[in-house]
Amino acid sequence: MPEFNLNESKCNSCGTCSSLCPTGSIQMNQYPHQSPDSSCISCGHCEAGCEGGALQINNPNLEPPLTNISSKISPEELGAYMRNRRSIRNYKNKLVSPDTIKEVMDIVRYAPTGMNSQPVKWVILENPSKVKELSSICIDWMKKEVENDSPLSQYVPMESLITVWNTGIDPILRGAPHVFIATASDSSATVDGIIALSHLELALPAFGLGACWAGYLKMAATGYEKVNEFLNLKDDSFIGALMVGYPESKYFRIPKRNKVDIRFLD
Repeated sequence: MPEFNLNESKCNSCGTCSSLCPTGSIQMNQYPHQSPDSSCISCGHCEAGCEGGALQINNPNLEPPLTNISSKISPEELGAYMRNRRSIRNYKNKLVSPDTIKEVMDIVRYAPTGMNSQPVKWVILENPSKVKELSSICIDWMKKEVENDSPLSQYVPMESLITVWNTGIDPILRGAPHVFIATASDSSATVDGIIALSHLELALPAFGLGACWAGYLKMAATGYEKVNEFLNLKDDSFIGALMVGYPESKYFRIPKRNKVDIRFLD
């Protein structure tokens, strides 16, 4: 289990590290120490919450904690940013640079995961021709579903999608230059992957990018092994995907939404 180093000269014995530890692995005497039955998950809350920087977790996978967190986003600014999120289905014929992708994903990797397990992996299609090939595989799956008159083909307009595809338009991945796919070795990590994808979708507009959830791809990945073979997932599970690119159009208004449905329990 990870252990931590304590610089006693910086520690004021305030006990914040102990109170922040989600697993109760830090106990207080004169100074904090790791309990004998510690179940530390390397979440880093003790490091992050120590004002004097007295604690450091011994985990080679962790980076030095960030300290530049003084800037504050106002509720109004955050609200405007999040309300302006749109599902982008039309993209410019422009690739996203590898450096920009890395910068975006460096933000997304901080999405929360259960017990700090960090199980989410990513498959990113950089080449638009690969994106189109993946769409073609999804169409092949839909053709089989229609031929077999499957219940899903009655629910999803597969025949219409196939017809549109035959005209040269991609109704599956919408001509997006890139697709970002969240996967995990642990099949129970679905929620972690969806949270990470949501973080990705919210981060992208800050880089001038947009995204749309690839629902048809998710359906195909669930019912057609050739999708997983194409993505070389092997033992990993497909969680979900986003089409990603530079939006072709701008939005000038926020669409109306239903009022929030809340029930308070006292």
